[in-house]
Amino acid sequence: TAPAQGAQQVRARSRRSVSRVTSSITSAMKAGAVVAALLGVCGGAVAEKVREAANPLGTVLSLIDELTAKTIKEGEAEAKAYAQYFEWCDDTAKNGEHAVKTATDQKAKLEAKI
Repeated sequence: TAPAQGAQQVRARSRRSVSRVTSSITSAMKAGAVVAALLGVCGGAVAEKVREAANPLGTVLSLIDELTAKTIKEGEAEAKAYAQYFEWCDDTAKNGEHAVKTATDQKAKLEAKI
């Protein structure tokens, strides 16, 4: 039926959206991890000495580390929230399909009585 097909199309679009958002979040988290790894590998002992001296470059490196951690944490929280939203949309679509089917069946029974 048309309403059931519409609900299926909505779910399919939602799944594609989830895939794109998850891919974007994953890419952002990977980029943050790469930056952190580069700082760790390339900067290693130098970054440690710079931080100990508390000069502006050390502050910048600390801020970058903090921002990387914050970005990864926020990305994970957003991914979780979006997954919950997607689940709610899917449940709502299924409930709508069920309501339409029930109403259609009830209509047929009432028409049969008339």
